[in-house]
Amino acid sequence: MNSIEIKETKNYKQENFPVGSRLLSRKIRPQILVFYKFARAADDIADSPNLAPHEKIKRLNLFVKAITTSKTKISKVEDLKKICIKNKIKINHAANLLKAFKQDAVKKRYKNWSELINYCKHSAVPVGRFVIDLHNENKTSYKFSDPLCIALQILNHIQDCKEDYSKINRVYLPSSFLEKYNVKLSQLKKDYTEKNLRLAINETLFHTEKLIKQAEKFKKIMTNHRLSKETIFILEIAKSLLKLLKKKDPLKNKVVLNKFDYIKCLAKAFFNY
Repeated sequence: MNSIEIKETKNYKQENFPVGSRLLSRKIRPQILVFYKFARAADDIADSPNLAPHEKIKRLNLFVKAITTSKTKISKVEDLKKICIKNKIKINHAANLLKAFKQDAVKKRYKNWSELINYCKHSAVPVGRFVIDLHNENKTSYKFSDPLCIALQILNHIQDCKEDYSKINRVYLPSSFLEKYNVKLSQLKKDYTEKNLRLAINETLFHTEKLIKQAEKFKKIMTNHRLSKETIFILEIAKSLLKLLKKKDPLKNKVVLNKFDYIKCLAKAFFNY
């Protein structure tokens, strides 16, 4: 581990969505994990409750330098750069992720839906675009991956809304929604969701559902059969997680899909393919 990194908080198996699942080719899967490990290392720095904002920025700037120059070396960046060169992929996907992580280091609130979407264009969109480029897919496939990745990101924000506020004083729920329903931030620390906070969460889910429907329009746009199955599987996961978050209280317990839910999503993906 490089000295600027911190202990990994979770691995790819603990994510909401599959990271390089067996639906993809053996050649592709390890390369996706390299991108994931880079992103996880930088994200953990941005989300650390033990680092001051200036220290986070300092460390993340070293990641930026490692991407843009040869003077600074970070093993996870070097591994990713090799993959990008080999596959003729621009390194800008990684650079855009770092913009989001640097924003996370200092920004605690989001004024409205548009501001949150602009953040997700850096924090989520590059992930899908990297995978598409790795498969040498036509960039029109971004029409599918962009809204899907953004939706997954926001669903994750809702899952973690209590923990994000309690541990690092960060709130992704748009302030305009919270103000509309007179929500006080202290409500996020409770063990149950009060009615007005539920209304704000529901409005966030309403807009997120629009993104999922937008993605679904392009779900068969990809030419690579393996990638198409993988992304339709992820789409089904997003739809199932959305339904669950509408029903369950994210403050009482973290809302997650179980193994049976994932099996159902996989079955739907093959049925709808």
